[in-house]
Amino acid sequence: MIKKNGKGKTMNNIKVIKIEEDMFPKTFSKFEERDFGILFYNEQNKNSYDSNHAVIYRNKIEDLGLVLDFITEFYTKMNIAPNIYQAVEDEGYFKEKETIFKKHGYSIWIEGPNNFMVLTAENNIKSSNNLEIKLITEWDERIAMDICIPSNESHEIEVIKNGINSNKYRVFVGYKENKAVAITYFHISEYDCCRFDYIIISKGYRKKGYARELLSYVTDYCRENYLMNCFQWPAHETSERLCYEAGFRHLFSAEAGRASYNTK
Repeated sequence: MIKKNGKGKTMNNIKVIKIEEDMFPKTFSKFEERDFGILFYNEQNKNSYDSNHAVIYRNKIEDLGLVLDFITEFYTKMNIAPNIYQAVEDEGYFKEKETIFKKHGYSIWIEGPNNFMVLTAENNIKSSNNLEIKLITEWDERIAMDICIPSNESHEIEVIKNGINSNKYRVFVGYKENKAVAITYFHISEYDCCRFDYIIISKGYRKKGYARELLSYVTDYCRENYLMNCFQWPAHETSERLCYEAGFRHLFSAEAGRASYNTK
């Protein structure tokens, strides 16, 4: 148990959420731990960045160039494009070391700051009950054919399949007239928190309130099942407003950094 400090439980929540944000691919990818960080990979889903990347830690690295060369070789041997995620705690590290990344063939990309939100308030969404929402325990091919492929999210198919097979994952699908039109999934972490991974609304079914209805249902499920420290970081202002309506509140902000190898 993390001891309380001057800022109490809030600091504990931030700490476990930052750890989980680095480690979340463990639930759907293979991984190898190294002195400098961790290597995630899934040879059945090579187009998924989340399934195939390294996370490195500033305080564990003496020679960044050697680490970058090792990571490049590790992934290229599997014919996977090398990508590296910046650890949440190491904000500013990739930009600081950009010259070294470039020297070893990497381009860096920085997004944010992103607003991490935690489910702490009441649900103020008035659900329209237009969807039949189910907690999925077996793969349904309609997830691929009706949602992921039409939405250009085919790289998520393998992630969802692996998630369904894990007792830590919860996958919810919204159906309309026997067609899968909305999906969201989250997992219960070993670090005493719950990460909302993704929400996808099928192309052609957007702007109909289905994301709002699905999120309302799922956040109520979290409350009813006493799931603690449920968090996510919305991709844009519209999503953030929706999350706020469902009961999520801002906890902290952090940038996201990625380094991608420039294949010749």
